[in-house]
Amino acid sequence: MLQYALNLSDRQAAEAVRCRIDCKYALGLELEDPGFHHSVLSDFRDRLAEGDRADRLLGLALTRIRRAGLLKGRAARTSRAISINYEYKNAMLRA
Repeated sequence: MLQYALNLSDRQAAEAVRCRIDCKYALGLELEDPGFHHSVLSDFRDRLAEGDRADRLLGLALTRIRRAGLLKGRAARTSRAISINYEYKNAMLRA
């Protein structure tokens, strides 16, 4: 999410985690943390794409965000539409 928000390539994101205090803070890392190799990000995306992991993670995130009251107005309506699509897709996969 941080990579997406900052519009960074994998290499730039890995470099930001190594060098930027704000990125270390956002990820809960110690200042001395050496970071990671940029290939870790594509490996993570590949694992996330297996099965329905990404959909389950999105569903969990939306549920927690909604419960925390962090969505208001249009964002709340959009999240409900995403959630309905997620639930429909899962029902179709189970059928």
